[in-house]
Amino acid sequence: MEREKEGMNEDIFEIEEKDLLGRTGKLYTKHGTVNTPTLAPVINPSKNVLEPTKIREVGFNLLMTNAYIVRKSFGKLALELGVHKLLGVDSPVMTDSGAYQLLVYGSVEVDPLDIVKYQISLGSDIGVILDIPTKKDSKKEQVRKEVEETIKRAEEALKLDKKGMLLVGPVQGGTYVDLVAYAASKLSKLDFEIYAVGGPVQIMENYEFKDLVRMVMAAKLNLPLGKPLHLFGAGHPLILPLAVAMGVDMFDSASYALYAKDLRYMTPYGTLRVREMVDLPCNCPVCSSYDIESFREMPYQELVEKLSQHNLYVLKAELRSIREAIHEGKLWELLEIKASTHPSVMEALLEFRKYVKFVEKHHPVTRSKITGLFFTSGISRSRPEVYRHLYNLKEKYVIPRKKVLVLVQETKQKPFSRYGWIADFVEKLGAEEHFLEGIHIAILSSAFSIIPLDLNGFYPLSQYEVSTRVMVDSRYEIASDVEWYVKSMNYSKVFIIYHDLPKDVIELIITKVRRAGIEVFAFKVDLRPKDIDRMIMLIKELT
Repeated sequence: MEREKEGMNEDIFEIEEKDLLGRTGKLYTKHGTVNTPTLAPVINPSKNVLEPTKIREVGFNLLMTNAYIVRKSFGKLALELGVHKLLGVDSPVMTDSGAYQLLVYGSVEVDPLDIVKYQISLGSDIGVILDIPTKKDSKKEQVRKEVEETIKRAEEALKLDKKGMLLVGPVQGGTYVDLVAYAASKLSKLDFEIYAVGGPVQIMENYEFKDLVRMVMAAKLNLPLGKPLHLFGAGHPLILPLAVAMGVDMFDSASYALYAKDLRYMTPYGTLRVREMVDLPCNCPVCSSYDIESFREMPYQELVEKLSQHNLYVLKAELRSIREAIHEGKLWELLEIKASTHPSVMEALLEFRKYVKFVEKHHPVTRSKITGLFFTSGISRSRPEVYRHLYNLKEKYVIPRKKVLVLVQETKQKPFSRYGWIADFVEKLGAEEHFLEGIHIAILSSAFSIIPLDLNGFYPLSQYEVSTRVMVDSRYEIASDVEWYVKSMNYSKVFIIYHDLPKDVIELIITKVRRAGIEVFAFKVDLRPKDIDRMIMLIKELT
């Protein structure tokens, strides 16, 4: 976990709990503490859909506005008031520099260094340099030049006296992940309080979440892990859990208002069109006050305001769910739930699992609150605990020198050595002391492939629940793990005892073991007491 401390300044950012690459923490600013992960709703001070105080009432204590728009609209008046009085709040405020306008319109009428100075003068708690966002489909050479210019601007901005303002260093490069990695590596050598991944808005609008994973992970692999990471423009409940799992701590978005103007209603699993809805599937204060008919019949402006509030409540609830999932060690389960609701999110999760080796290094080995793991499909085996177990089995486990392996299919009773049919079998086999000396017992696990019985007391090898679907989904992978295990441990015979494995699964495992040149026998049992004596007798006869 050493890299987790890299660059960390606990006076600014304190990490509390971790799960996958996600973490809960506290970000300390001039105007108070921000609990992370968090989302900063974006406010246009010239034309609010919702008053900032109403956004605060929903529970968002970090707000974001655009210093470029503030400067154009209010000029010196904003400097006299300060950004907090301008918005009418005393909580932390983050300001952007006009990069989004640069992305949309191609140019902004401001000097890159002047807009940072303006943010400092506004009294912003968090400011952003004027980076050059990467446009989708831009040619690589153009993006390379823009990345270099962003890095140059970053270096210049850090020379300023920030007067307590936290400064964000944005990583650009778009879908050119090598340029993202390069930019992150360069910026990591500069002492920003916060880093960010920029330019994902167009990617997310098209639900190209797999590309988003590549971008964020290319940055994460090259940035100091102890510093907070911001993701610009991410504001939909579908993608927030995965972004947090990749190590994103902060988001900003105007999605709550933009969706409302288009009469779109956020839910945790997608977006609905208000005109097509037959009910309000939400218990937030807004939805609890109306039925669908009266909701739809509101005047447009009132409906937009109510929808904006509802959307904010949904986003806030999502962040609370993520924080609790991290505390419970259930962030992976939340990712699987989200992935089941949209094909693009599933594709993104499949992409994320390619980084399991890196994730495992920073994923907690133990936690103060022990919770069981749930395996519902083959993708559940992509979680870091499985990679960690198989790595340790291959690199660190020293097996007793025994010639016979008895591989027993897992049962629901755990730990296997203490409860249920397997415990009874092992106890009776132990009575045959001299016979047991040459036998090694392991569990055939749908979740972890192979669990030597002498390891089953270690977390989480007995703290899991698994669906029968996992073995079917992962049969080739599990059979290959069994083949590797029996070959590397130099067994002469393998006995497989199973109770409900499908025929094609057991035949596949037998084929793999025989291919390793090892004699194998398979016996089906009903998990009744009399099966124990029968198995011991058969093993004796055949060894």
